[in-house]
Formats: sequence, C-alpha cells, structure tokens
Amino acid sequence: MARKRMSFVFTLTARELPSSSRRLLVSFLAIAIGVGSVVALRSLIKNLKAVVATDVRALLTADIDISSTNELSPSVVQKIESALNASGIVDGRSETVTASVMARPSDSSKQAVKFVDLRGVAAGFPLVGDFKLADGTGFDQSLLENNGAVISQLTAEDLGVHVGEKIKIGNNEFKITGIFADEPGGSGGMQFAGRVYVSKAAFDASGLAQTARVRRHFLIRTTDDPTPLVTALREALAGDAVTVTSYREQQENLGEQFTRMEDYLALTGLLILVLGGIGVWNVARAFVEQKRKTIAILKCLGASGKRVTGIYLLQILVLGTIGSIFGILLGQIALLAIRSAFSESLPAKMSFSVPLDAALQGIFLGVAISLLFSALPLVQIRTIRPRVLLHDANNQSVDRLDRSRWAIALVMLLGLLGLAVWQAGSFKVGAYFLVGLAVSAAILYSAAGIFTYFLRKLRQRTSFSFRQAINSLYRPGNQTRVVLLTVGLGAFVVLGVQMIAGNLLHEFDLSERTKLPSLFFVDIQRSQIDGLAEMIKTQTSEAPEIIAVTRARLAYMNGEPIDWSDREIRRQSGQIGREFAVTSRQELDPNEKVIDGKWWPERSGEPQVSVEQNMAKRLKVLPGDSITFEISGRPITARVANIRDVDVKQARTAFVFVFRPGTLETAPQTFAASILKHTPSILRQRLQRSALDAFPNVQIIDVDDVLEAVRKMIANFVLAISVVGGFVILAGVLILVGSIALTKSQRVYEHSILKALGANRKQLAMMLVAEYALVGSLAGFLGAVFASLMSWAVCRYLMDIGWRFDWLVFAEGIVATVCLVSVVGVAASFDVLFKQPLATLRSQ
Repeated sequence: MARKRMSFVFTLTARELPSSSRRLLVSFLAIAIGVGSVVALRSLIKNLKAVVATDVRALLTADIDISSTNELSPSVVQKIESALNASGIVDGRSETVTASVMARPSDSSKQAVKFVDLRGVAAGFPLVGDFKLADGTGFDQSLLENNGAVISQLTAEDLGVHVGEKIKIGNNEFKITGIFADEPGGSGGMQFAGRVYVSKAAFDASGLAQTARVRRHFLIRTTDDPTPLVTALREALAGDAVTVTSYREQQENLGEQFTRMEDYLALTGLLILVLGGIGVWNVARAFVEQKRKTIAILKCLGASGKRVTGIYLLQILVLGTIGSIFGILLGQIALLAIRSAFSESLPAKMSFSVPLDAALQGIFLGVAISLLFSALPLVQIRTIRPRVLLHDANNQSVDRLDRSRWAIALVMLLGLLGLAVWQAGSFKVGAYFLVGLAVSAAILYSAAGIFTYFLRKLRQRTSFSFRQAINSLYRPGNQTRVVLLTVGLGAFVVLGVQMIAGNLLHEFDLSERTKLPSLFFVDIQRSQIDGLAEMIKTQTSEAPEIIAVTRARLAYMNGEPIDWSDREIRRQSGQIGREFAVTSRQELDPNEKVIDGKWWPERSGEPQVSVEQNMAKRLKVLPGDSITFEISGRPITARVANIRDVDVKQARTAFVFVFRPGTLETAPQTFAASILKHTPSILRQRLQRSALDAFPNVQIIDVDDVLEAVRKMIANFVLAISVVGGFVILAGVLILVGSIALTKSQRVYEHSILKALGANRKQLAMMLVAEYALVGSLAGFLGAVFASLMSWAVCRYLMDIGWRFDWLVFAEGIVATVCLVSVVGVAASFDVLFKQPLATLRSQ
C-alpha cells in the first residue's frame, strides 16, 4: 500500500514538474546564485588556506624564529645557546636583520626614491623554502658578496633599475646582482615597500643599525617537533623583550584566521540564499493559490492532504537540487573569473577548482533553504476543500492559532538558526546574523507596507494610467512587499557600502586635511637642521616644523618587567616591544585633548609622561601608574600624568608618549621635520632625492603616496562588497521576474477587461511603466534611506570618522533602482500588451 502511495506521488510529480518548472524556475535561479556565492567564497578560502598551510615553514623561513628589536645582551645569548644545545634537535642556524630604509638609484639622472624593507641575511638563509630569481635560477649567497644586492621586481620597477646597476641606501652603494619575483617569507599580496636583500655583514658595516629601526631574527631549523624547544626558550627568556615563534604556531594561527574568514564570508552567501528562499516562499504561496482547483480535484479523487503536499514538496526538492547543482557551476565560473582578475596577487600554486566538501555544503544549503521556506506555504494545502470546485472562494479559513503552522514556523526558524550557526562557526555570530537579518527584513517589509498604504490614498488624485498602476500593486496574489524587500535589501547593501566608502575617502582627502603633512623627514641630526630646512624652504617655499625626538623602549610597568612569554603581549610585540619616538613639550597640540588626568599637574619632582589612549588600553595604565623606559641604555621611570586622545587626521605629528619638559633634554636626540604643502609627485621625488644626496641618513615618508595606496585598497574593498551587493540585487530581480510570471494570467485578464472598456495599448504600456517605476522608486528610496542610516552608524560608532550625507549617491541609487526594476518588469510583461481580449475573456 505504501509502495502504491509513493508511486502515485512520483507519477503525479513527474507529470506536473514540466509545467511547474516554467513558473518556479526563475526563483530557483536565485537559490543557484546564493549557492554559487557560498561555494565560490568557501572554495577560494579553502584553496588559499591549503596552499599557505603547506608553505607555512617557507613563510617563516625556518622552524623557529627568535626575534627582538633590541641588541641582545650576552646573558640573553647565553640563555638561547643553552636551550638550543640542551634540545638536541637543532639542524641548522641562520640570522637576518631587517629595517625600513630609503633606497635610490646611484644614477643621479633618475629621480626615483622608495621606502624598502632591507634584509641582511647570513649564510644558510633560507633554512626552509625555495628562493628563486626571476630568471628561474636559485638564490646563492655569493650574489651578496662585495656589496651585492638582490631586489624585488616591485623595487626594480619603481626605481627604474636593472641587474648590473647600483642603488644607494644611506651612504652605502649596492650593486644589483639579481631580481626576484617570489621569495620565502613573502606575502604574495599588496606591499607598501619593496624588498632588498644584502649580506648581514654588509648591513652591519653600513651603520644603518645606528639610525634605522632594526629587528634581529635568529632562525633555527630542527629535526623534530619544535614545540618543546619553543617552550624551553620562552621559559628561559621570560622577562626579556624577545619573541619566540614556531612554524606550527603560525600554521595554527593562519588556520584559525582562514577558518574565521571562510565562515564570515559564507554568511554573505547565506544572505543571498535566504533572499532566494524568500522568493521560493513567495512563489510557493502563489503557486498553491493557483493550484487550488487542481488540489481540490485530487482530494475529490481520494488523495489525502499529506499525499498532495508530498507531490508539491517533491517538486520543490527536485528544483532546489537542480538549482543547487547549477549554483556549483556558477561557483566554479566565479573562481575562474577571480583567477583571471587577481592572478598576480594570489599564490601561483593555488587551485581554482571547487572542493568536494564545498560542493556538498552548497547542495545541502540550497535544498535545505528551499524546503524550509516552502514548508509554510505548502501547509495551506490541508485547508483546501473539495467545495472549492463549486464556487470561486478563496478558502482562507485558517485559524491564526493553527498549531501545525506555528510548529512549522518554529522548525523553519530553528533550521535557519542552525544553518547560520553552521556557516558562521559560532552560535553567537550566527544568532546575531539571523536576528539582524530578521530585524532588517521586518523594517523594510513594514516600511513597504506603510508606503503602499499611502499610495493607495493618493490614487484618486492621479491620472488613469497611474491610478491603475497603483491598483496593480494590490491585485490578488501580488508580491509587491516581497519584491520591495528583496530589491530594497540589494540597494541597501550596495548604497551603504558606497556611502561608507565615500566617507572613508573623504577622510583621506588631502584638500580637507590642512594639518596632515605631505612629506615627513626623520632621523635628522642636529648639525643637519639648518641645511635641510633651507633646502626644503627653497624648493617648497615653506619653512618646515622641526621637533626634537628621543628613542625609547618600554621596560617596566608599575615596577614589574613586561612578561614577553604572555601570548597576548607577544601578539602585540610589534606595538609594545618596538622602539618609540618620544618628545617633550609644555602645551597640548590643537589636535589633542586630555580625556583622563591633567595636563600637566603640579610638579612632584619625578618625570611625568602623557600616554595616547589606544596605547594606554594596550598597556592597561591609568593616571598615577608608572612606566619605566630604557633610553640609550639608561632606565627612566615616569609617572603617567594623563591620557590623551589624538586626532591623527589633523596632526603633523602623533606621538604616543609625550614627556613633561625637563626629562629628555640631556638624552641623545634626533629631529623630525614636516611640510604641509602638497605638490605633484615629480616635485616631491626631486626634493626627496636632493635631501638624500645631501643627508643620506635621513628617512623620508611620502604621506601622499601612502594615502594613495590606502585609497586604492578602499576602492578594491568597495568593489568586492559591491559585487556581493550586486548578487543581492540580482536575486531580487529574479524574484521580481518570478513574481511577474506567477501573476501573468491575472495581469492578462485585467488588461483584457481594460481593452474591452476602451483602453488603448499606449495607456496599458504607460500603466506597466508606472507600476514598475513605483516599485523601483519605493525599493530604491527605502534602500537609500536605510543605507544612509547604516553608513552613519558605521562611520560614527565603528570607524570613529566623520560622516557626510551624500546626496549624489542617494539620488543615483534611487534612479538606478527605478531604471533596473522598470526595464526588467516591462520586458517580462511586454507580451501582455499584445494578447487579444476576446480569447482571454472567453476562457474565463
């Protein structure tokens, strides 16, 4: 008996599916787009994670990296040697020293200058990984002999130099002996500074360690798991400003970061899938309404409600599976497009195929979303009675407290929560995502209802075509609110990102930042101040601001040494363990304000220091605490007088630590100079070249170039998010097309009556245009309004930047949405204008 029932369900499904698929397929294309987004994003991160995980030792260039920004004392070296010798697993050693310095061609006819990451490497480097030059040959230490240098392709292009030519770094000249494209330890992505390799001996002899900020690395290769040795080193070096890292830790950290990124990106695909699910719910609701008489006939013939529900649920399952498989194909196409567009920024060994687990996840998600969102409309089949055949009743005799519907709604909600938590990899993030989506959807849906309500009130005061267009928004089985929700949500995402990006770019608009320097000169010696100031004034007609600077390192907090074995402190070692540029002054700068404590309080006879608020949070210090600095090997303990908020956007300088005058005057000092005048790139390069030729030890930061690089990064970010928003809009458009297909018979009937009453084709065409222009206007306006609110909240409370309302983006977003919806809507309904009214009315 059960077999016959299943045979009946499958047979009827096979008969109905061809006709049903034409009506439902468009909405399942939205499912396909969502599946494609999830699959493409997950596959991209999985493939990137796989190739990076296999090369993590090469990224570190060793199994263990012992690094410090300090010159290691004999006692620290002894601790390291003792731990290494006791381990018995050390297979190789090497050393590197790194610093950011200025490089320029030795040929004075070339004006280019560039900040580079200079690396002095000792014999044996790299201990792990391949170092290949651009011509395919391997790196050899002999290339660095006699002041030889191997430079990155990026550096060679920016400086305009080739193999055999020479470059200057400080007072030192290096001959280019090789150019590389890939290196061990390279990120393979965007870099602000190119890289230059020289021998460690040449680096030490250059004197750069006296003027530049240097980090020293002791690299160790092991024959066994390095974890016990890392533990022993950390215990031995507790209290010393030394960081110990192993490739296994790097591997774990990278794995966690990639997994987190994969989960968060998958949520964007899930958002599109949920919109597709809304489309499935919408068409399933309308589909059941259109099939009322068919369902009533089946029940007259003895089919139970469960069996009829199974027929239509199976159709949804089949179409959901087909849509999901098509989505995997779309995901593969997206990966190939990413490879074509970003091949230079991604690892050469990276795969661009869809992994099996990502494909299976995509199919499961697509089918699950289809079933979850169709379940509630399909439960209405239970309420359809055979008496529907006797009269054209709507048969909506459903009790609002129907337990079955509430149970299915609860299952749907829990199912969505489960999917969100699964994709996010966190219950908290998944729950926040679902709540945020529900709140956003409810607000948009309610706002759509309010706007359409007021439109109905205005219809008596408008023309015939416009009045009929308003009436069309309320026709039986209309999907006006759903279309407004989905298209409006797409506009919300795209316009919100554009508005945030506009405010971000405004933050980096040099014309608005009158106090932000264009060039910044550091490491100036006292004897060089007058000559450099005169040179700057001659070439820019501006006298630079000169500030005295002292180098200092953190040593103790409230009398306790900093615990460098603590994981959180190690993670922030680049911020806490670096050498700081500190200064002293009597007054606050205009861009600063005291948020805790006083500037300066009564003298107490001990040194006092002001701390920038972000650093105060890292160090967990408050006014009254003490910080011990190491300045030129001498400890100086200062009492924290106050915490400052520094507006770096309006600052010539932004010092983390500022001392009260009377503390640093006897310490060794260098000087910094800045100019505000923004000049063309060629003039800035000419000034930098002149300054470096006369004062080779000076380091120059081209702020304009840095900001330009930041602007490009923002533009790439906006492009990526806008593509996601575009998919959201596309899903909304597909739902619009599906809604039009479902209500086409009703539209044909309405137009036939209007033609019989004397309406001409032009009037009917104007009705179509007006109807979809109304829908597009409302969707665009709602999306733009909520995008403005979202951008304001993000700028003010998350990014802590100023916010400006962008009328142009607001208006362009509405116009673009109107045009898109109007074009798609009219094109999908255009054939209705040519239907003959007589045949339509006879069929009714």
